[in-house]
Amino acid sequence: MSQDPGSSRGAPLGTGRRLALLSCALAWLLPGAGHFFLGRRTRGMAFLGIVVTTYLIGLGLDGRAYLADREHPLTALATFANVGIGPLDVLQRRATYDRLVWQLPADPAREPLLAAMRTRVRSQNSDYGTAFLLTAGLMNLLLILDAYDVAVGRKATLEEQPE
Repeated sequence: MSQDPGSSRGAPLGTGRRLALLSCALAWLLPGAGHFFLGRRTRGMAFLGIVVTTYLIGLGLDGRAYLADREHPLTALATFANVGIGPLDVLQRRATYDRLVWQLPADPAREPLLAAMRTRVRSQNSDYGTAFLLTAGLMNLLLILDAYDVAVGRKATLEEQPE
C-alpha cells in the first residue's frame, strides 16, 4: 500500500492528512484540543489555559473585536486574528457590538456599530484588552499550525522524542 509522506507509519494513503485536518478543526474549536487529541495532553491543557486566560483578560479589559472595513484593508487581518480564537469569537462580538457581525456595513447601518466601538474605546484599558484579544487569536492560529505539523509528522511524536 502506498504511503503518504506525512502519515503515520503503516497508515493508508491520506490518513495523516485527515488526522491533521481533524486536529486543526479541534484546535480551532477549543484552544489546545488539537494537541490533546494527538496525545499531547499536558501541552494541550497548558495551551488551553494560556490562550483562554489571555482571551479572558482581553474581555475583562474591555477589548473590542475588529470589524473588516473596506476603507481600511488592514482591519481584515485584525478580524481574521479575532476569528482565530474559534467559537469564543462569538462572545467578544456579543460583548462589543451586542450582535454577531464581522464586517462594517455601508451607511447608515454602520452608525450603531461605530457607536458601540466608540463606547469601548473610551475605556482606559480598551487598547490593552484589544491587544490581548488579538494575541489570543494569533496564538491559537499558531497552535492550529503546530497541531497540523505534529499530525503530518513534521514534528516528532511523543514516542519519537529523545528522553
